[in-house]
Amino acid sequence: MKRVTLVILTAFLAGCGTGMRKTAVCPPCPAAPVAVSTGAPAAAQPPVMAALEVPVFTDQEEKASLVKAAALNLRYFDQLKATVPAYTFGTRAITTKDLAASASEFLRLVSTVSDPAGLERELKAKFDIYQLAGRDSTGTVIFSSYYEPTLEASLSYSDKYKYPIYAKPDDLITVNLEDFNEKFKGEKLTGRLKKGALVPYMNRDEIDFQGGLENKGLELAWFTNRADIMDLHIEGSGRLALTDGREIKANFAATNSLKFKGWMSALIEQGLMQREGISHEKGKQYLEEHPDKERAVMTANARYTFFKLEQPADPEQGPDGTYGLPLTGWRSIAVDNALVPMGAIAFMRATMPDVDAEGNLLGKKQDSRFVFCQDTGGAIKGPGRVDFFSGNGKKARTFAFKLWDPGQLYLLVLKNN
Repeated sequence: MKRVTLVILTAFLAGCGTGMRKTAVCPPCPAAPVAVSTGAPAAAQPPVMAALEVPVFTDQEEKASLVKAAALNLRYFDQLKATVPAYTFGTRAITTKDLAASASEFLRLVSTVSDPAGLERELKAKFDIYQLAGRDSTGTVIFSSYYEPTLEASLSYSDKYKYPIYAKPDDLITVNLEDFNEKFKGEKLTGRLKKGALVPYMNRDEIDFQGGLENKGLELAWFTNRADIMDLHIEGSGRLALTDGREIKANFAATNSLKFKGWMSALIEQGLMQREGISHEKGKQYLEEHPDKERAVMTANARYTFFKLEQPADPEQGPDGTYGLPLTGWRSIAVDNALVPMGAIAFMRATMPDVDAEGNLLGKKQDSRFVFCQDTGGAIKGPGRVDFFSGNGKKARTFAFKLWDPGQLYLLVLKNN
């Protein structure tokens, strides 16, 4: 049984409660969703913190996105091919059946109860409420954000478009260790065969600067600079604005599973830029002005992402998350799947960037909303980190680069009557 680092807030009667949110998308499941479970041991469960208050369920995002995300969440359970091992929320074992019933009842309520106060009463009457303990067991979680970028690209090589992204190589092998020993349940290795032995796959330096994948017919699209490609690798998927006016998607296919490091962190660690005042735009400008530094900065990130193209791109559909279905902007979050099951319903509140439709940062504001645990992230580990998917476009991009703030995450599970 999974142990989940949660603080139970007990069950609440209707009307109770007092008032009171950076990073890579991990591999999505196959098109036909399957159960996701890393099998990694969770941290020791902290003491129950009954003094923590239950939030007022005030949702500050438009309702259409909530219903859309809730419907996709229920679809995940309807298509699930296997039973997820039980997780422990406080003292309660949470099963796949509990999660599916929760998804169904939640969708029914948000679709039929129009009064916010009435919805809150119904939810608190019918659902048990739990809280992620946070890193220090005080319930404080650090929220970061990721988005689906739109990048200029070409489907053919030219003097302007000369840096490629690649399809998944045929020699990239994934090994499910659970097939060899059940104690490694959920654990995987990625590599390639070399002289009969499984070794780590090629790193970023071997691929991008030593030509490890050249002349293999794996190039999918070309870009004007490597910084854009790195952004696509980090976010895990994106939209490509092609030279002929079309827009297509580059979706995640696989990674080499090697160690990740952000390229702007590498700029700072290598003494090339100061942390104070650094931005994505300034970092990109530095590399354009100092091409001799590009290799050292980029190859500090050994992890490499491979893609598959989708034509055309549906402007209303997000990339697939770990749960195997599209993410919904402003409603999907990435969590540590060793602690929190895919498809769990959540409510978050945090200080968040205030960004207008044109991507202008107006400041910070308090925000709260219902969200769904539908993704995972390489840097999202433990009970103190949550990654928030902001969708695509100018607003989403600014928001994703500016969010790194504390907040709380509450999980809702239908009561076991």
